[in-house]
Amino acid sequence: MAVIKNALIVGGGPAGLCAAAALGKRGIEVEVAEINSDTRPLGSGVSMMGPTLRALGMVDVVALERCIDEGFGHHSLSFGNPGGQIVQRVELPKAAGPGYPGGCGIMRPAFWGLLAEIAEKAGARIRLSTTVTAIEPAAEHVNVTLSDGSSAEYDLVVGADGLHSKVRDLAFHGAPQPFFTGQTVWRVTLPRPEEISDGIAMFYGRNKVGCSPVAANEMYIFIVENTPEITRPPQEEWPALVQGLLAEYSGVIAWVRERVTDPARIDRRPLHALLVPSPWYRGRVLLIGDAVHAATPQLAMGAGIAIEDAVVLGEELGSNADLGDALAAFMERRWERCRLVVENSLQLGEWEKHPDDPAADPAGLMDASLAVLAGAF
Repeated sequence: MAVIKNALIVGGGPAGLCAAAALGKRGIEVEVAEINSDTRPLGSGVSMMGPTLRALGMVDVVALERCIDEGFGHHSLSFGNPGGQIVQRVELPKAAGPGYPGGCGIMRPAFWGLLAEIAEKAGARIRLSTTVTAIEPAAEHVNVTLSDGSSAEYDLVVGADGLHSKVRDLAFHGAPQPFFTGQTVWRVTLPRPEEISDGIAMFYGRNKVGCSPVAANEMYIFIVENTPEITRPPQEEWPALVQGLLAEYSGVIAWVRERVTDPARIDRRPLHALLVPSPWYRGRVLLIGDAVHAATPQLAMGAGIAIEDAVVLGEELGSNADLGDALAAFMERRWERCRLVVENSLQLGEWEKHPDDPAADPAGLMDASLAVLAGAF
C-alpha cells in the first residue's frame, strides 16, 4: 500500500506522465496539470537509448512495444567525418533485454500522446491549459491553487514541469536556474535514406551533424551549432542558415542539404542545462525530470532519466511506510545517475566547441556512459 493517497503532478511530459502512470498503478489518485492545450506537443523526433526503453517498459510494457512499433529501433552509434565516411561504430547495449533494440527514435507528438494514454489508463486525470500558481505546504498535506482558480489539498506535489519549472520557483527559493551552454541545436524532419538504417549516424566537422531514424520512412537530422550568445533569426531564414551549416559535408549530409527547404519542418532551440543540488524535495513537494536535472541532448538520455525518476518514485512510495523515508530513498537512488548524464553531456558539448582538445574522445565517453547507464538503477 502506497504511503500517500493522492498526488498532483505538474507537467505533462515524460517525467510527469510516467510518474502519473507509476503512481496510479499503486492506487494513488493522481491529477496532472499541463500548461499546454494538447498532450501531443509540436516538435521533431526524440532519440532514446536502451536504458530509456527499459524504464519505459517498467512503467508499461505495452507502451514500450508501441514505441518501437511506431518508431524505429536503433542498434548502433556511428561516427563519421565531413566526407561522409564512417570511421567508428559503437554497439548500443540492449538494456531493455535481448528482444529489444539498443535504442529507438520516434516523433515527439506520437511519444507524448502514447504516454498520456498510459497515464489515463492508470487512472490519472489530465487537466490541460492548467498550471500551479500557489503552493502552501502544511504538515499533513500541501495546499495548491491552480491557474483556473481552483484549489485543493494533496499528500504530495510533484514538479515535473521542465526547465523553467513553476513548482521550483514557488517552492524551492534560491534553487539554481538553467544556464545557456553556448550551443544551439537545429532539427529537421526529412525522408529517411536507405543508408541510415542501423541507428544514429553522426558526422563531425565544424558543427556536429547527425541522422536519427524515427519511422520506416522518416528521420530527423540534428545540427549542433556553437553559438556563444543566444540568437533569434527570423524563421524564413532558417533553411538557408541550415544549408550554410551543412556546406562542408559530402555524402548523405549533402543529400540532406539539398532537401532542407521548408522552415515549417525545422526546429531550433538554444541548449540549456541544469543540475540542482540534492535534495530535490522539501516537505511534501518533490522535483523530478528537467526541473532538476536538465541535460543537453548529447547522450540522448534526458527522457531516460526523467522516466527512471517516475519508476523509482513509484517503487519507493510503494515500499516505504513514511513519505520522508520514501523521498530520501528516491534521492539516494537518483543523484549519481542524473549527475553523470548532465555532466557527461556537457563534456561532450565542450569537446564539440573545442574539437582540437587532445583529450577529446566523444565515442569513448558515450560508450562508457551508456555502459554505466545500462546497469541497474
